Amino acid sequence: MKASTENKYKAISAVWAILGALFLIGASAVFLMRNDMPQIPRADIAYIGFLVVGIIFLILAIAVSCMAKDKDALIEENDERTTIITGKAGNLAFLTQTVLLCSALFLLCFMGFANAPVMITLMCLIAVSVFVYLISVLYYNKKM
Repeated sequence: MKASTENKYKAISAVWAILGALFLIGASAVFLMRNDMPQIPRADIAYIGFLVVGIIFLILAIAVSCMAKDKDALIEENDERTTIITGKAGNLAFLTQTVLLCSALFLLCFMGFANAPVMITLMCLIAVSVFVYLISVLYYNKKM
């Protein structure tokens, strides 16, 4: 179980690192082509959004990699703390969803596509996500 859990953390870390690298490559591409992209309203600063999101994803990759080395998180499946791990998995899923939604919001702002309806829609989506998460946490805590 220990090796399996550690491999899962390493795989998740690799995915975040690949996404971060792709966003950094995208930032350099947008920076180089910023004068030739009339379809993006704010092409002059769009690369900054891609750069920041790429750095955030690389930081998440490092954090997940450090979690793989955490001996307390790597416990056996039949241990009584399995419920804690299940809760952490739910928190990780919520964190991933929130990071992706906020990254989209951030990129839309820097690219100039974030008008009022887009911002309100994404903010409502994040609020619904938080509401569903809180209901599921309350439900599973009551059930256990």
